[in-house]
Amino acid sequence: MLTIKKIKIYNKFGGDIDGFSRGRKMSQQNLFNDNDWSLIDEFEQDIKLISDRVVSKEYREKALIKLNKNCDLETKEYFKSKIPFYSDFKEVSIIVANIKLRINDETDTVWAGFENTEALIKELDYDKKQIELLDFDTLEKIKVEFLPTSTYQELAMSNGWSDEYIQIANKFDSIHKRIKKNCLHHRITTIEALCPADTTAQA
Repeated sequence: MLTIKKIKIYNKFGGDIDGFSRGRKMSQQNLFNDNDWSLIDEFEQDIKLISDRVVSKEYREKALIKLNKNCDLETKEYFKSKIPFYSDFKEVSIIVANIKLRINDETDTVWAGFENTEALIKELDYDKKQIELLDFDTLEKIKVEFLPTSTYQELAMSNGWSDEYIQIANKFDSIHKRIKKNCLHHRITTIEALCPADTTAQA
């Protein structure tokens, strides 16, 4: 299990396993299992690729599930907080959970396009799981669900929480715009880092 203490040691040596082997203390050596260092290397690379959005859905999900399995709670947050859109997706997950909390046995789901509450809850659970795995396709699906006369508005109107729906929809819209803006900024920053301007060119 990776911990923040291990991460701090890894960072102290700049990820250099040879430097760690030469300069480590016995207490530091005993702290690491055989594959801990390579796991940190792997997760650092995965987080970079996920942030740049250059991996497939399957790769991203597999990487995040493996990270969740091998890190304690604090260390999970350490890695995921490096992803520029992670905190916003986390907020979207909370919004989906909020909608689910409004569903009960008496909820009218017909106008929202669901035969019963069980089917609706199943879809909300799936969407929440995909959002927690940072799936942009699900993010866009939820955006559609918030459109006028679509799923969430019909659900709200049929069950007496239209005012709350407007607040929730506005919050989601704000988060969605922020995600798009931050992703664009990250992409531009990455390109600029790879292709720096030629400062030696003469005017």
